Order: sequence, then structure tokens, then C-alpha cells
Amino acid sequence: MKENLLRFARHMLTIVLFALPSASYADAILTITANGASEAFSFEELAAIPQTKVVTKNDYTDNSVEFTGPRLRDVLAPYEVGPNKTLIMRAINDFAVNIPASDAFEYDVILALFSNGEKMSIREKGPIWVIYPMDDHPELRDDSYNSRLVWQLVSITVE
Repeated sequence: MKENLLRFARHMLTIVLFALPSASYADAILTITANGASEAFSFEELAAIPQTKVVTKNDYTDNSVEFTGPRLRDVLAPYEVGPNKTLIMRAINDFAVNIPASDAFEYDVILALFSNGEKMSIREKGPIWVIYPMDDHPELRDDSYNSRLVWQLVSITVE
């Protein structure tokens, strides 16, 4: 009962946060396009969404790193994105990869804003790095998932 109440409260907080006026495009670090509309988010808005920690190592880190950020499924919740959709994740350099939305529901994929407690700069693959919990799921240690670790993420388009 208590767990259900906490889950409901967390979900309602996410909805309220997304109902607030979105960031001006000047402050935006992420743009989400879904259902024919685009919405811009500042670092502060993304940091206000409940945060999840993922400790993992990937092909782009030397050691295990504690990444912190909102779960991708929580960020997408207001858009009612189902697992059958495709997410086009685009980086600042225009690199883009298609990710099945089902990944967000199957795994605790996060939009990492912090690495070992520090805000990530562009030089450090920030301000947003898509992180999969690879240490928790050995099946994620595969080139197909490594290509989904988009750093310097600037937009998500739902198709």
C-alpha cells in the first residue's frame, strides 16, 4: 500500500513538473518532440524530476561510474509513449540513433546529468548522457546497446 502511494505521488509530481511552463529555448538543454509538438527543458527542470542512480561501466568509461539523472520512462511519461514507439536520440554533433522505447520500460535507462556527483560538461559527455544499467544486465554489453549510449544529447523525437 505504502509503495503504491509513493509510486502514485512520484507520478503526480512528474505530471505537475511537466505542467509548469517549460524552459525558454535559450535555457534549453533538451527538446522533446512528441504528438506533433515540441517542448524544451532546462537543466533545472530535468534535475527536478525524481533522480535515479546507476552505477555502471561502459565502453566509454575506464571504471564504474555513478551516474544520476531522471529515468527515461519518467521523462517520457507525460507524452504517453508506449513500448512500441521509436525514440530518435540526437546529439549536439547531429549523431542520431533510433532506440526502441521498450528499452525505457525494460531497463532503468537514465538521462544522466551527473557523473560521480558532478554536473557533466560538454567536454565530459554532458550535459546529458543516455546511460543503460550495463552492470545489472549483462545482455546490455553488446555493440547494439553501446551505440545507444548517446552523449551530449540535445533532442528526443518520438515516432
